[in-house]
Amino acid sequence: MHILLSAQTYPTPKNQLAAFVKVLAEEMVRQGVEVTVLAPQSLTTSWKNKIPLCPQKYEVEIETPNGTRNMTILRPYSFTFGQGRFFKLSLWIDRHVIGRAARKLSAKPDVIYSHFWRAADQIIDYAVKSKIPSFVASGEDEIIVDRFLGSPRVELLRNHTDGVICVSTKNREESIAHGLTMPQKTIVLPNAVNETEFYQLTKQVVREQLGYNQDDFIVAFCGRFNKRKGSRRVSEAITSLCDPQIKSVFIGVAAGGNHEDPECEGILFKGSLQHHEIATYLNAADVFVLPSLAEGCSNSIVEAMACGLPIISSDLPFNWDILNDRNAILIDPNDVGQIADAIKRIKSDQALQKRMSEAALETAKELTITKRVTKILNFIKLNARK
Repeated sequence: MHILLSAQTYPTPKNQLAAFVKVLAEEMVRQGVEVTVLAPQSLTTSWKNKIPLCPQKYEVEIETPNGTRNMTILRPYSFTFGQGRFFKLSLWIDRHVIGRAARKLSAKPDVIYSHFWRAADQIIDYAVKSKIPSFVASGEDEIIVDRFLGSPRVELLRNHTDGVICVSTKNREESIAHGLTMPQKTIVLPNAVNETEFYQLTKQVVREQLGYNQDDFIVAFCGRFNKRKGSRRVSEAITSLCDPQIKSVFIGVAAGGNHEDPECEGILFKGSLQHHEIATYLNAADVFVLPSLAEGCSNSIVEAMACGLPIISSDLPFNWDILNDRNAILIDPNDVGQIADAIKRIKSDQALQKRMSEAALETAKELTITKRVTKILNFIKLNARK
């Protein structure tokens, strides 16, 4: 089977955003699928954020159980103008760029798999004209694309999408409510972790490797440094506790609107990492805190659970498929006091910390990329129109 994976962006060594798309694509290849990734790179975004451009076409080698296989990455140039009044122009340009690149493929794919609804809109005209089954992965923190599409294009997506893989029940309900799909076409599969990169290590050994004190209580955060993710609220909660034993690790970058740089005493690390490096820092921590205001389903939370961390996160629908009172303390993400109380509770109760760590590991066993891709491929095979 040859899958054309349409995405809004794709990670590079200099820009790790959307690493989860890469993880998914590579696992598809490991499971015997031929994958071509088609993801535009914005010239305007590159210039504005000083992000280096990558080649418009290149191959990557993937190690599989049956030897090395190549995956083709297509990154045609495009222009984007944010989500303001020129957003419709961005959509139109992407449709043109993506459609042109798809038509130039040497072999017609068997299936199109779009990561998020905007990517689906980019490729749906080609899918319909070429009579290729089309699937969409819905994982947006908020689905807004239908506000700009208009009824005819929403109807086009609804009628010509064979199936929708939703990362949470919240995303499934939103996709249906926005008229983009129908209940019978959907499945809920929470995000998953690459189990070969994210797993529990011996904390003492990792702390020695990083030069961290064995007696400190370390809080980990991973996400963009902005209001939605809550990096500043985490640092404010730590400051309010006035506990010199509490240290922190803030993994992320200043990206998107409402930038909020975390500021508190005892920060051991603050900045971006290569995706495969994150597990080391998570394994040095005692708890993972992510008070998000909106998510699809947080990859960072799943990765933290795979490293055996108790979770403190938002008591909101996007978390309810993967978090419960066994593996997490769910809080009001806007309440710094609740975040601080949860950190203090886990620090002061080692038995609770141990129980939640074990429950997190148990949850993560079912949220592996291997299992998730197997379920996705089975769903595609079952629902693809001939």
